[in-house]
Amino acid sequence: MKTTLIAYAGSLATLLCLDAAWLGLIARTFYRDQLGDLMLPSPNLGIAALFYLFFAAAIVILAAQPAVQTNSVKVAMAYGLVLGLAAYGTYDITNLATLKNWPVAMTIVDLVWGGVLTAMSAAGGFLAARTLG
Repeated sequence: MKTTLIAYAGSLATLLCLDAAWLGLIARTFYRDQLGDLMLPSPNLGIAALFYLFFAAAIVILAAQPAVQTNSVKVAMAYGLVLGLAAYGTYDITNLATLKNWPVAMTIVDLVWGGVLTAMSAAGGFLAARTLG
């Protein structure tokens, strides 16, 4: 249980730090340019917190724990990549299929980011568990 909690803390911290850098610095204007009036003036932080707490748990269960069991950061990153592509793909590809004028560029960039972010978050959880667990 201790190792799982450490993996959760490592995954959540990595997820929050990387996504904050992505959304706040790197792609700050990209989403606003792509989505325009669909975006709120500021995010609903309570709803965002629910996503991050839930998604970090999914990362640990589906990527970081299997990596701990095999002692492989490559497993963490590979499983995390698949999870990120599935999760972000569900959102972006569904929007592309169902919403008028949903930007293709948004779908591609968000899919790539979701895969990379989740792979790195799984690696963060694995490394925290291996180091501190």
